[in-house]
Amino acid sequence: MDESDGDKLRSIILPVALKMIRLCEGTLRQAQEPVTEAISDLRSPRFFPIAREDKQDRGLRSRINSGQIIILLLLLFSQNVLASNIAGFSGTSTRFTSDPLAAGTGGITLFHNSSTNSYSQNPASLGFLEQRRFDAGLVQLSLDRFIYTVNGSVPMPPTAHLGVGVIAAGTRKIEGRDSRGYYAGDLSDTEMTYLVSFSNRFSDKLAIGLTLKLLSKKLASEEEWFELKGSGFGAGLGILFKPLDGSTLGLAIKDWNSSYKWKTQDIFDQGSSYLDEFPMSLAWGWLQEFQAISLALEHDHYFVGEDIFRAALMWNGIRSLQLNAGMSYEDNIIIPGMSARYKLSLKKGPMMHIDLGFQSGVTGEGLRNYLGWGVNF
Repeated sequence: MDESDGDKLRSIILPVALKMIRLCEGTLRQAQEPVTEAISDLRSPRFFPIAREDKQDRGLRSRINSGQIIILLLLLFSQNVLASNIAGFSGTSTRFTSDPLAAGTGGITLFHNSSTNSYSQNPASLGFLEQRRFDAGLVQLSLDRFIYTVNGSVPMPPTAHLGVGVIAAGTRKIEGRDSRGYYAGDLSDTEMTYLVSFSNRFSDKLAIGLTLKLLSKKLASEEEWFELKGSGFGAGLGILFKPLDGSTLGLAIKDWNSSYKWKTQDIFDQGSSYLDEFPMSLAWGWLQEFQAISLALEHDHYFVGEDIFRAALMWNGIRSLQLNAGMSYEDNIIIPGMSARYKLSLKKGPMMHIDLGFQSGVTGEGLRNYLGWGVNF
């Protein structure tokens, strides 16, 4: 997290924090020390100071002062620090590359053969599928982070296709600290995204799709002394158009009207509601198939002034094996990756596949490891 990220976070947090200071007891002098500690410690993804109550004393509400409230606000709006300048915004789990196939395509998710989670980013990618599908995957990440995905889809004759899925992401073992800096137990941060996607093929060249999202986020302690929840809805729209044989154009509006609504009335005596919006984006991409080799490109433009560029090369020279190599360019960093899919069937059973993926993380993060399994029937 560099200085520009810190400036952006402070510009978002400061107005809300100042309002909370006026509403809460205590003086600014009392708040300076914990606030300074919180800002410096946010540079470590493992340390998030937070006030914990001594239940035998006076209760949680009476122990939270203005400095501790600022710490909670900092935690709430800056915990998703991953790769680019948009990482300070909510909804990281919906933007993060979350399936093995996409790990090797630079995170291209507009086409079904570049991502098993394409239904969540471009619902129109379901329009040209003719079989039922089921996929499950996981991502092994450093710093106690995790991502799990499950999804399935079924054709709806004559021209429609329906997909549903769940994306679970978060961080475990976040060290909680009380106002004196003593260890106060572990916290966990969990994001759940429930998706329903529908696509209709209007011709052999055009498909249009719609995605609806139910969003949920929870920050809680393992000992149940603290729990903060947010929820919301979102949507997305996608188009696939095939102007020529072997050529596909993909367009998608992602995270339209997506947000978390936080309610702190149950945590603070004078709590309030706050709407935490996701950055909406417009993505376009091109897939060109040359027999055994395919080339894919994607550009994601976020309406907060950020852009991500992606490119991938996919090889299908062996019938049962697909190899992918790709990269993304975001925040002046190139993130490369590779993935492989091996198809197999047991006797006369349905066709299954096993996916493996690897992606380089940002500096100091380490390698991101992906594993997936799926079946077509």
